[in-house]
Amino acid sequence: MLLRIAAATSAGDFDHVAEWFTEDFQLYNPEVPYDPAGHDGAHRMLQALKDLMPGGKVEILDMVEEGDRVAARMQFSGMVDGRSVFLSAVAIYRFVDSRIAEDWGIGFRGEWPGRVALPPGGRVQQS
Repeated sequence: MLLRIAAATSAGDFDHVAEWFTEDFQLYNPEVPYDPAGHDGAHRMLQALKDLMPGGKVEILDMVEEGDRVAARMQFSGMVDGRSVFLSAVAIYRFVDSRIAEDWGIGFRGEWPGRVALPPGGRVQQS
């Protein structure tokens, strides 16, 4: 599932959010200033990732599964302001009926040209 979501996010294909996330999906990440919830929140979260690096790629590097949870180490790569950017993230997902119900994301790490904020609505702003 996470590999399909990563490939779709890289391609900008968010038409399957209802297949990937539960209706009451919740993201828990103190670095995100809004609380993505439900299908709309999941869609905004994925769109925000894509907006972060237009034309970028999301790769799942490692996954560990135990019970209804999966931990994943990811890399986001692309170009920002003409520079190659590589960001790493770790998240723990809880699944219900093969869909993501909860996401405990641990923020991005990597060199970034300028500060990035993800405001409500999921649009990226450079400050």
